[in-house]
Amino acid sequence: MRFLSLCFFLGLVLPLAALAGGVKGRVTDARTGEPLVGSVVFLKNTPHNSQAGLDGSFALLNVPEGDYELVGQMAGYAPFSLALHVTAASAAPVLLRLTDKNQELSEVTVQGRLDPEDDGAARRTEQIAPSVMNVVSAQAIQTSPDITVANVLQRVSGVTLERSTNGDGRYAILRGMDKRYNYTLVNGIKIPSPDPYNRYVPLDIFPADLLQRLEVTKALTPSMEGDAIGGVVNLVMKDAPAERQLTGQLGTGYGQLFFDRPFQGFDVRDINQQSPAERFGPAYQATPGDFPWLRFTKRPPAPNLLGNLTFGRRYGKDQRLGLLLAGSYQNTSRGSDGYFYDATIDISNQPQIKELRVQQYSTQQRRTGLNAKLDYRLRPGHTLRFYGLYLNLDELQTRAESDTTYKRPAQPDVDVLLRSRFQQQGIASGTLQGEHGWGRLLASWSAVYSRATNHVPDLAQQPLKLGLAGNRYQDAFRIWLDNTDQDQAAYLNLTYRLTEALDLSAGGLYRHKDRRNRYLSYGLRASGQLAVDERDIRSEPYTVFNPLGIYVGANNYTATEKIGAGYGQLRYATGAVEVLGGVRVEYTDQGYVTSLARTEPAYQGRQRYTDVLPSLHLRYALSKRQNLRGSYFASISRPSYFEITPYNNSGSVTDTYAEAGNPYLLHTQAHNLDVRYEFFGAGNDQVLAGAFYKHIRNPIEYGLVTLPSTAFTVYQPNNFGTATNYGFEWVGVKFWGSVGLSTNYTFTVSSITTDKKRVATADDARTLLPQTRPLQGQSKHVANASVLYKNVRNGLDLQLAYVYTGARIVQVGQFVGLDYWQRAQSQLDLSAEKRLTRAAARYGLTAYVKAQNLLNTPYQVDIRAPNPYAVNEFPYQTQPDRLAVINQTYQAYYLVGLRFNL
Repeated sequence: MRFLSLCFFLGLVLPLAALAGGVKGRVTDARTGEPLVGSVVFLKNTPHNSQAGLDGSFALLNVPEGDYELVGQMAGYAPFSLALHVTAASAAPVLLRLTDKNQELSEVTVQGRLDPEDDGAARRTEQIAPSVMNVVSAQAIQTSPDITVANVLQRVSGVTLERSTNGDGRYAILRGMDKRYNYTLVNGIKIPSPDPYNRYVPLDIFPADLLQRLEVTKALTPSMEGDAIGGVVNLVMKDAPAERQLTGQLGTGYGQLFFDRPFQGFDVRDINQQSPAERFGPAYQATPGDFPWLRFTKRPPAPNLLGNLTFGRRYGKDQRLGLLLAGSYQNTSRGSDGYFYDATIDISNQPQIKELRVQQYSTQQRRTGLNAKLDYRLRPGHTLRFYGLYLNLDELQTRAESDTTYKRPAQPDVDVLLRSRFQQQGIASGTLQGEHGWGRLLASWSAVYSRATNHVPDLAQQPLKLGLAGNRYQDAFRIWLDNTDQDQAAYLNLTYRLTEALDLSAGGLYRHKDRRNRYLSYGLRASGQLAVDERDIRSEPYTVFNPLGIYVGANNYTATEKIGAGYGQLRYATGAVEVLGGVRVEYTDQGYVTSLARTEPAYQGRQRYTDVLPSLHLRYALSKRQNLRGSYFASISRPSYFEITPYNNSGSVTDTYAEAGNPYLLHTQAHNLDVRYEFFGAGNDQVLAGAFYKHIRNPIEYGLVTLPSTAFTVYQPNNFGTATNYGFEWVGVKFWGSVGLSTNYTFTVSSITTDKKRVATADDARTLLPQTRPLQGQSKHVANASVLYKNVRNGLDLQLAYVYTGARIVQVGQFVGLDYWQRAQSQLDLSAEKRLTRAAARYGLTAYVKAQNLLNTPYQVDIRAPNPYAVNEFPYQTQPDRLAVINQTYQAYYLVGLRFNL
């Protein structure tokens, strides 16, 4: 019976199928010919629809014979339709060429307008950029496993990360050049840093979902600020779309670490936001009652919460006014478990374990981002824009620590410490810009005000010493730290088009920076008696050692910096050749005032210098899809504000030497060379292969220096002659249908020579020997490999991403050959998303999953010297040729959510 039924069914259906046909073809941009990935194609008044794949192709199958209207559409384009007759016979492929709605814009702007968040726009930006650049689109960010800008950067060739204690990336190292040698832009404008000591911006403060694209420029043009040797990170925020847009997402997640142990936290409302001196005046005598102790709790953390919302549209009959509002909120719980060994150096120059610290970090991060953009077209060729950005990162961190001091053959000395730290970092920036065209003359200007803040109120530690005869509370401290970094800047750029092939440009900037740093410390003296209640520090009768507080001179200063710059630039483009060159002149006036007495010679200081920075960039188009580039540029790197103040912290780095500032520190200068071959294939396929070389004068490194006319040796930033850095980069992306492979690899070699101490003995204090080593932060091998699956028609996107970071120096040691090396790391992440609605639906809903650190990759640091201890005598001391000093684990992190487009 079933067989007869099947035969009847096939006999009925097959004749009907024979009368059915299909429609196949491609959707492209009418102007550029590029495939429009994700564009929707449908037969009007029928259920037949499809979405263009990575090469722009589409297919509508099992369409009954007849006459239809075929429609192609995509955001930012005018719909395109044509009449066609479908038959059972194979028909020629159909080409749908959609026209952009913003044809009057420039080429670069058009590419952003076509689909500003698309991978195709990112590839086009790389192709027509005036210098060596890598671009990550919002689409790639959205489908990656990452939720912060810092973690996204690790997918870019030549970029490695310096991570925080919870395992998230915080600072970027470009081409082996430490974070001090790079700078960060937002919409092409430099922003101040909330870091209390340095210039560089912590990139984990930026939610990735606010970005339109992420640009990494590795060769500077004359119109760019010249203080970058490694490169420049530009965060291009979302812009007003050509059509109304309302998108958002809501997600939740959890960390594997807290399946295995509780989260230890405190109530932020119990934190004293102001010190006693701020509340009652500088003459106030603080009492123990002014320092209440926090109550800590242990419990599973609440699930993480992430969400964002973006609204944008254009207004007016001719769409003169554009508006974009975007907000992001992330509330996450992260943490780490770690073993930290403090090592001393014996007279044979061998490391010895002095103390083992076992630490558990529990960190709650509340990250808020707001982005507003407004543009108004006054008339053709004249546009005003306003950009507003607000970022805030609140970090509540608890560190539970057990310290064991080894004094052989005596019994180990054990301390238990509980530290609370609440840090508030913020960046606020407002930029007013104008673009104007008068025939051959183009002008653009910007007026910028931005402010970065860092506030750490009531940093506290609860110390308890364990002993055979009983336990005792130890002396404690309470610290308030604040800093602000404020910029006021103006930019002007003029371009005159002499001919169709030749442009002349000139411009400049002026920036006035004010930085203020305050550090106030109170000491609490313990009674020395046995603890009445070792579970509650409130039972200890502390007294205040310094009731007026101590404004630690090393951390209290006011700095100013005035930057004036001008440039001249020529761009010649004809046929396959483009030449861009010119010179930039930058004047720096950097000064500081400390909290020392005015009669002290080091009370204040000032540095002034001028740099002339030429550059030349060549691009030769081998074909429509191939470029050959060559670049030269000169650049600088300025010392941080804190480094040039004459501070002196005894024993701040080790127990052996004091750390000191250096008012005579010079800025770093570099000459840079780049060559690159580029191929841009269909869809996302591409090959980038290049090499670079950097010759660096007066690089800044920390090392041992004997102060002039003394026998006093300090650990301080200094200029150590010259350094070199060279290497090779590769980027390759290839798709076979829906399956793709994305790879990049960077090989880097650097060299610097610094003076170091030979052995740790007082009578040898002046014996310094040169050591040649790589630059701090430079890994010889850096690689990314991602296996991709992109089925545009079904709305399924999968990515398995692997990151390899080779061994590198993370801290320069004081003794010859005893630097601190981070071991090579391999990290594996996963992301997946599935469209839940039809491609042609007016509203879109997508489910996504992200998983980070699936291999539970540890952060491991060694001193490369023979290990004097037996293998496994201490935790993680597993290799005889090195002494492990750090082993920190973070576990995996999972996130699921829904993304919508209304």
